[in-house]
Amino acid sequence: MSDPFGQPPRFDSKQFREAQEILPGLFLSGALISESRDKMKELGITHIIQVTDIPTPRFPGEFIYKVIPVPDMDETNLIKHFPDTYTFIHSAIESGRKVLVHCQAGASRSVTIACAYLMKEKKMSALEALTHIQAVRQIAEPNDGFMTQLLLYGEIEHDVNVNRTAYRRFLIASNAAQREMLGYIEEMTLAADPLNAPARAAAPGSTALTMTAGIQQSPLKCKKCRRALVARDSVVTHTPGQGQASFGYRKRDATLHISEAVQSDISKIAPKAATVCQSYFIEPVEWIQKLHGMEGKISCPKCDSKLGTFNWSGEQCSCGTWVTPAFMMHKGKVDG
Repeated sequence: MSDPFGQPPRFDSKQFREAQEILPGLFLSGALISESRDKMKELGITHIIQVTDIPTPRFPGEFIYKVIPVPDMDETNLIKHFPDTYTFIHSAIESGRKVLVHCQAGASRSVTIACAYLMKEKKMSALEALTHIQAVRQIAEPNDGFMTQLLLYGEIEHDVNVNRTAYRRFLIASNAAQREMLGYIEEMTLAADPLNAPARAAAPGSTALTMTAGIQQSPLKCKKCRRALVARDSVVTHTPGQGQASFGYRKRDATLHISEAVQSDISKIAPKAATVCQSYFIEPVEWIQKLHGMEGKISCPKCDSKLGTFNWSGEQCSCGTWVTPAFMMHKGKVDG
């Protein structure tokens, strides 16, 4: 039916009440279908991924469930569930079963999970996967945060691993957003101490980098005691701003979510940046104290010399660029 101005509707409202098969054996829907035992049995559904605010399945014992109780918010970390949901869907379909992925409307959360599956299984880009789904379910529209995570998923080649620089920095940026919204961080992501990274597991309550190629390069060291402080791939580069002229604008034009394509090796920083920037910006490292506070000082874990400061809300570099979150070590205090 057309609207009063003669334009066709964007989609049929029946899309909200029905399930669409986006691949043989893989269905998408909203909550209405998931509440109908008869409809799901008619479709041959055996496995269900429930991505809603509700933490319990509706028909336990009758279907095999994977429940992901998360809100449809830009800040929700859905990418961390991609490996498990891929395995759940793939195993079911390989065994001849059928899977329903649903959220409340069947437009954002469930579509994101389905897109991630298509990206890995069919080697699609995020846009290709979404376009494929929209061809059969026009209401499919992940929120902006989920689209960012799908793009990141492609960038890290479907390897959701804290050793991936881009993923690690996404987590750190998420920590900063959570700190600002809630006043605390549930699970903090930290770069590893270069002294013990190769031989240790992540500490309880944190997600820490365990070993990367960057640790094998020469790390930044305390100028006073020569203690290794941070691996090269945990140094965050940024484009120099307007220097002193832009100090009053607090322009937020850089974040820790930086592509792996951006080189972290300090030796590759442009000469102009090296002369203008007075600090190294780094990822939060395990040895930094009192990280659960909004801001604080960064001191050498060996000699206690003050090296710099941190602020989860961000700080402006001497070159004018605003970096969020900001973990700064003064170049005069460390050797690069």
